[in-house]
Amino acid sequence: MNIGLNFSLLESLYQEMVLVFPKVVGGIVFIILSYILLKLILILTKYILKLSKIDKLKNALNNNEALKNSSIEIDPAKIILQFVRLFIILLIIIIGSDIFGLTVVSNQIGRIVDYLPQFFSAVLIFAGGFYLANYIKTFLRSLIKSIDLNGANIISNIIFYIVLIFTIITSLNQAGVNTDLITNNLSLILGSIFLTLAIAFGLGSKDVIYRLLLSFYTNRNFEIGQKIIIEDDVQGVIIAINNICMTIQTKDEKIVYPIKVITNKKIRIIED
Repeated sequence: MNIGLNFSLLESLYQEMVLVFPKVVGGIVFIILSYILLKLILILTKYILKLSKIDKLKNALNNNEALKNSSIEIDPAKIILQFVRLFIILLIIIIGSDIFGLTVVSNQIGRIVDYLPQFFSAVLIFAGGFYLANYIKTFLRSLIKSIDLNGANIISNIIFYIVLIFTIITSLNQAGVNTDLITNNLSLILGSIFLTLAIAFGLGSKDVIYRLLLSFYTNRNFEIGQKIIIEDDVQGVIIAINNICMTIQTKDEKIVYPIKVITNKKIRIIED
C-alpha cells in the first residue's frame, strides 16, 4: 500500500514537472529575448538622440545662474533614455504576464504605463518652462540695463520666479496633482506682487521715458566718425555712442560723456 502511494506521488510530481518545465524554459527564453530587445531599443534611442543634437538643449538649460552654481544638472538625453527604458520594461512585464496568465499583474502595470505619457509630458512642460523663464530673465535684464534703469537684477529675478511658479503649477496639473489650494493662495500673493510692480513702474516711468527720449535725440543727431566741438572747449571725433554715453577722441585723450550731459551742452558739428 505504501509502495502504491509512493508511486502515485512520484507520478503526480512528474506530471506537474511536465506541465511546469515548458513554462520555465519559455520564461527563460522570454527574459533573454526581452533583454536583447531592450538593449537594441536603447542603442537606437541613443543614436537618434545623438543625431538630434540634444546636447545643445542641455547646455541651454544648465547655462543659468540657478543651476550654474549648484551640483544639479539637467540632462534631457538621460531623462529620455530612462523614460524609454522604464516604458519598455513595463511593456515587457505586461506581455510576459499575459503570456503566462498573470492577468492581475498585467492590469496593474498597465495602469502605470497609461500614466507614463502624462508624467513625461509634465516633465517636458517643466523643462520648457524653466528654459523660457531663464530666457525672459536674461532678456529683461539686458533691456532694463540698456535704458540705464536701476533694479535690473531684482525685476528680472522676480519675473523669473513668477514664470517658474506658473510652470511648476502647470506641470503638476498635467501630472494629475490637484493644485487648487496652491492656486487660490498664490493668486493673492501674485496679485500683491504685480500691484507693487505696477506702482513702482508707474513712479519710475517718468525717468525711463526721459532716458528713452535722450537716447532717441542722440542717435538721431550724432553718429560715429563725426567731428564735433562741445561748448567751444572740447574738439574731437565720436568713436562710440550708445544709449548711456558718448565717447569722444580728442588729440590728447579719450573723454566719455553721459548722454544726459551731452543733451544739455552746446555742440557744433564740423562738416568735412
